[in-house]
Amino acid sequence: GVRLEASTACQLRCPACPTTQGKVAQHLGTGLLHPHQFELFLATNPEVKSVELSNYGEVFLNPGLPDILRIARDRQVKLTISNGANFNNVSPQALEALVQYQVQAITCSIDGASQATYSQYRVRGNFDKVIENLRALNQVKQRLRSKLPYLNWQFIRFAHNQHEIPAAEALARELGMKFFVKRDWRTPKT
Repeated sequence: GVRLEASTACQLRCPACPTTQGKVAQHLGTGLLHPHQFELFLATNPEVKSVELSNYGEVFLNPGLPDILRIARDRQVKLTISNGANFNNVSPQALEALVQYQVQAITCSIDGASQATYSQYRVRGNFDKVIENLRALNQVKQRLRSKLPYLNWQFIRFAHNQHEIPAAEALARELGMKFFVKRDWRTPKT
């Protein structure tokens, strides 16, 4: 498999993120993967059978995402969004396409169980909107009778949010998501 950035842009300003710090723009530029570019990439690389669409940008800022998902399905290429998405802004068309075109898995980075805690790291993020988008995705999955995409909740533990881990884990369970905690990489191991 390969990893392609569907978007190198992000609307959040997470303090430790290379995108926030301008490093991604400096080295890769800021832009979106165009469906035509994606189709050309797959046509010239027929051995590619799986693609991860996320890295440092927010996949769901790409308005061409539904077409990218359709192209992958038509070419029998499995897609994942497992490196992480913030899931703050997801169009109804993208929600539908995620299920219709059978994206394998999505990992959502949600570091809290309330707006006050979540937004301390996910600066400019809207916790309630993320949860609303996840509920909407689950409704599409139910309507289309699909188990895919599998949903993962990634919770990065910080001093300011660790008290909300039990509440976040309970909400993840309610949403049918696998829950896992990652250590804040900015602090030394103890």
